[in-house]
Amino acid sequence: MRHGDISMFGEDTLVFIVEALAANTAIYQDIDEMYKARSRTFAEYAGKSALMDHPLIVCGSLRHEEYSRKALGILQYAMKTRSKDMNADIDSIMQKGWPRAYDNACNYGNVDVAGYLRELNAGCRQNTSESFSELFIFYSLCVSNKLPFVKPAEVVRYFAALSLRSYIHTNSTVYDAYGKKDEAARREVDGLKERLYRGYGIDIAPDNQIRISDDALSKYFKFFYRLAYTEKIELYYLFREIELSEKDIRDVLCASIDVLKPGSDDEAARQFVAGLIVKLMVKSVVRAKQYFFQRAEEHAGDGKLEKTIDGLTKDNQKLASENGRLKETVSGLTEKLRRAKEEAAMPHLDRIRELEKQVEKLHETLRQEREKERELVALREFFFSAERRERPQAPEDGSGAVMDLSGTSGAIIGGSPRWVVRMKELLPKWVFISSEGFDKRSLDGIQTICFLPNNMSHTLYYKALAIAKNRNMGIGFIYSQNEHLAMKEIAKVLART
Repeated sequence: MRHGDISMFGEDTLVFIVEALAANTAIYQDIDEMYKARSRTFAEYAGKSALMDHPLIVCGSLRHEEYSRKALGILQYAMKTRSKDMNADIDSIMQKGWPRAYDNACNYGNVDVAGYLRELNAGCRQNTSESFSELFIFYSLCVSNKLPFVKPAEVVRYFAALSLRSYIHTNSTVYDAYGKKDEAARREVDGLKERLYRGYGIDIAPDNQIRISDDALSKYFKFFYRLAYTEKIELYYLFREIELSEKDIRDVLCASIDVLKPGSDDEAARQFVAGLIVKLMVKSVVRAKQYFFQRAEEHAGDGKLEKTIDGLTKDNQKLASENGRLKETVSGLTEKLRRAKEEAAMPHLDRIRELEKQVEKLHETLRQEREKERELVALREFFFSAERRERPQAPEDGSGAVMDLSGTSGAIIGGSPRWVVRMKELLPKWVFISSEGFDKRSLDGIQTICFLPNNMSHTLYYKALAIAKNRNMGIGFIYSQNEHLAMKEIAKVLART
C-alpha cells in the first residue's frame, strides 16, 4: 500500500507535513537530492505559497527554515502538478524518515490508532516536536490511503492536540510581558528602570548605542564586545539598523525583575545589560535569516544564479585556454632569451669572471677601509678628549650624583680591578673584560663596546676590536677613571653609536 496523492491536503494541513520533514534531520540528504534537480522551479512554487512566512516555517533555526522552504516548494509542486514520480519520491522519504508510522499505516487493512499511540509513547525518547511530527505523518498516511479508523474518539483527541499546537504556533499576537502584569508590578518595573537609568548613567541613543557612566557596569558591558572580538565580530556593525524599542527594554526588565531580590540594583543592572545584548542578537539573527532567503529567492526566482554560474564557467574556461597559450609563448620566449644571453656572453666569459673577482676584492677592501675609518674616528675623539683632560670635578649642581646609565647595556674593555668594581655598581647591565683569555660569547647581544687604553694589553685590545668589527658594534674610547667623567664619556659614545 502506497502513500497516495499529496494533493488531497489543504495548505492548513500541509504546513504540518512541511514542519515534520524539516524536523527530521535523517532525511535532509534526500530532500537536497530532490531539490537540486529543480531548485529554481521549487523556489518559485515556495515563494508563491501563502505558507512561505508561516510561523511553523520561519520560527526556528536557520537550518530548519532552509529545509522547511525546500520541503514547501517540493510539496507545493507535487500538489499542483499531481506528478506520480514526485509522489513516489515523497513516499520513499516518509518511509525512510518514519518507518514505524509507515509500517503501522500501510501494512495493515485496519489501523489501530490507540495501539499505535501506545507504541509511540512506550519508552519514547523523542522530544515533543518529533512526536507531533511522527504523529502527523502517521495521520497523513492513513488519510491519503483512505484507511478506516477503529476508534474515532482517538482521532478527536488527536485533532484537539493538533488544534492546540496550531493555535500556539500560528497565534500572531505579540507576547506583551509588561501588559500582562498588574498595575503594581508595572510600577515596580518602571521604578527599576528609572533607578537603573539614573543610578548607573544608562543612555540608549536612537542608533542603539548604549552608553553607561558607571565604571563597573561599563566594564561589564564592554566585556560582551571583547568577547565578540574573539570571534572577529564587531557588535556595533552587527546591530546597526536594528530597532531597539521601548517594548524590548521593558521585556528585559520584566524577565529579570521576578528573580531579583529586593534592592539588588547591581545585579539588576548587569542582567539588564546582558538582556539588551541578547535582544539585539535575536533581532540580528532574524534579520540575517530574512536577508538569506530574500537573496536566495532573487537568484532562484528568475534563473539569475544558474545563468551567472554558466557565464562565469564559460569565461573561466576561455581564460584558462588563453592562459595556457600565454604560458607556452612566455616559456618559448624565456628559453630563446636564455640561449641568446649565453651565446652573447660566451666570448667574454673569462673577462666577466675576472671582473667579478676584482669587484669582490674591491668590496672587501672598501669594507676594511670603513672599519679602519670607524676605529680612527673613535681614536681621534679619544686623544682629543685626553688632551683636554682635567682634574675630577664635582657635578655642577653640587648634588654629588653620578649620571644614571643603569638602563643601558654594553661592554668595557680594560680598567683596574678597583675601578671595575665601582663601575659595575653604576652599570649593572654592562660586561667588563680585563683579560685577553675571555670567551667571545660574553659579547653576544652587545651593541656598543668601549676601550680603556690605560689598563689594557695589546692582545686584549686587538682581540676585542676584531670581534667588534666582525659584529659591526659601535666603538668608543674612554680615558678617565673618575666615575663622573667616565659616565659622561660613555654617554657620548652611546649617543654617537
